[in-house]
Amino acid sequence: MSSLFAALTALDKTAWRHAFLLALSSWLSFVIATVLGVEHAYWAAMPVWVLAQATRGLVFERAFYRLVGTGAGALIGLLIISFSPTLWQPVWMALAVFCSIGLLHSLHGVRSYMALMLGITIAVVVMPALLYFEDGMQLAWARVQCTLIGVSVTTLITGFGTPKSARDEFYLKVRTLAVDAAETALLLLTSQNPKQWQQKLSQIHLDLSALEAQTVSMAAGSVDGHKRNAYVEALLFATLETVAAAQHLHYQIQRGMVISPAALQQLEDVVQRFKVGQALEPIRRQAPERYPDKVSLARLRRALGQVARAEAALFAESYPWWRKGVSVRRFEPARNWVLARRAALIAGGAALTSSLAVYFTQNVAFELAATGICIFSMILGSMPRPQAFIRFVMTGACIGAVVAAFYRIGLQPYFITPVAVCISLIPFVVLAGIGRVIPSIANYALDAIMCFLIVSQLGGPTASIDVVLQGASALIAGVVLTCGAYKLLTQHSDKWARFLIGEMIKTVQSILSSAQAQPVGQWRARMARHILRLSQWMGADTPTGSLGLFNLGYGLIAWQRLSAAAKNSNFDHSVVLSALADFAHHPDHSQQVLLRVAAQLDDATLADALYDMADALVEAKPVLLFWQQTPGQ
Repeated sequence: MSSLFAALTALDKTAWRHAFLLALSSWLSFVIATVLGVEHAYWAAMPVWVLAQATRGLVFERAFYRLVGTGAGALIGLLIISFSPTLWQPVWMALAVFCSIGLLHSLHGVRSYMALMLGITIAVVVMPALLYFEDGMQLAWARVQCTLIGVSVTTLITGFGTPKSARDEFYLKVRTLAVDAAETALLLLTSQNPKQWQQKLSQIHLDLSALEAQTVSMAAGSVDGHKRNAYVEALLFATLETVAAAQHLHYQIQRGMVISPAALQQLEDVVQRFKVGQALEPIRRQAPERYPDKVSLARLRRALGQVARAEAALFAESYPWWRKGVSVRRFEPARNWVLARRAALIAGGAALTSSLAVYFTQNVAFELAATGICIFSMILGSMPRPQAFIRFVMTGACIGAVVAAFYRIGLQPYFITPVAVCISLIPFVVLAGIGRVIPSIANYALDAIMCFLIVSQLGGPTASIDVVLQGASALIAGVVLTCGAYKLLTQHSDKWARFLIGEMIKTVQSILSSAQAQPVGQWRARMARHILRLSQWMGADTPTGSLGLFNLGYGLIAWQRLSAAAKNSNFDHSVVLSALADFAHHPDHSQQVLLRVAAQLDDATLADALYDMADALVEAKPVLLFWQQTPGQ
């Protein structure tokens, strides 16, 4: 209690204002729907709680996609109700929910919210029709009306009262990260002490994953912001490529290769010019006659070239829709098909079983439970880490359902007129608004107010104590079942991390199984996305070595191209293939074989490629050891 009181006293003027706007938007939406005579007006009070975001653009985009998703979902729901026999309606609804959640994970950014609302609307339209066959059309139209009212009021009141996104500050953070990467690259080429650069590399991974996750939300609501996102991503991609190339060069220098003092001076100049915002000069080639055992700076030079081009385009005052000559090599699109399949199966299965239970029992309490199961299975399925939110959902749902039961038993019989019902809602939306602006309980407050509105049936007829308790307990049971399913069936932290590392290993192995050298651009984009996804999943606990797998893939592609060009070589390339066939389980053995084969080669270029792969295996060993561990070790 004391901590809650301390959180209340710590709220500033902006937080109290935001809480007031949330409560006002929700209450006013309910009042308008009640005055207009919309059935189940409490649905109009819901949109504000999920549309309210930290920035104005995000509010507007989510409002737009909520309208689109709700409209499309209502249309599909009406088609199911109108043209399908009642017994088949649960099947079609479950199939639509399955497709909606699958679509959600294939759409990027705020657009995925449209797919979520599509599935939820189909469920809330079809589910009541399984009980009230003749009222299906009316209920569907009421849902659409409530959404229109809630979104409109939220946009006008909360949206314009929300601050704009700090895009300029965000772009500066991205630029600062690129500067840090250039400094770390210089440190990798000059320092022999791993402690000096390992911590910097870990921090770059953390900052990179955090900034990439913010890219879409920062651009929301702005055409200019969405246009510049390509260059934000290009700059982040080049940042990762810069440190990967520098780490590759670091191991080459460790084994005796050299880098010219002139090249180091040029890199220092690049860092200094980058810090003060001056245009970057390209790093010139080293003189091979003066440095016969020199490292190749081609990869680092290309990475820094993209840094320069992306940075210039990102901070340009204005530009056309497509800027010619600007490289926009980027990460592979963030589509997680494994997560999409699992979430879609859970949500679709939950929708099918719960709706069939409603159809065969014709029980109002079951309908409430089924609605909760459908909604929360889709909400949890939309999250990349649903198990992290299970405690918020379960606790919030229980609080909301219990409070709603007390409301229906103790207050609803005495608040019968529309005016009285509207007045009775005020304290609940005020408490929810305050809860949403207190960070420690914000997630609980969201689920609590949503479940309160569903169970309380504001504006509806009074019910007996048995009916009220059945409805509240049914919703709680539905939420508990849904959360339990996600707890059991979805991935846990270390297990999923090993899966992600396994995907990286498969991406490297795809090069081994390919008869010809893969296009490096496509492979690089996919591998960079895997590295980013692993960092975003594990955060500070991410094992080191992912750049080693990145560099191993580069080495394999380079070796394939060099060996294909060496037509007169009698070297048996199957030796290398067999050495790397099981590199993930036995990196030390693979490294020793590569070193032994490289020492026997007469072709210095091919030998260097094998040495590079051996170095990459040393880099990758920590992440491979983590992948080899069984859960619980």
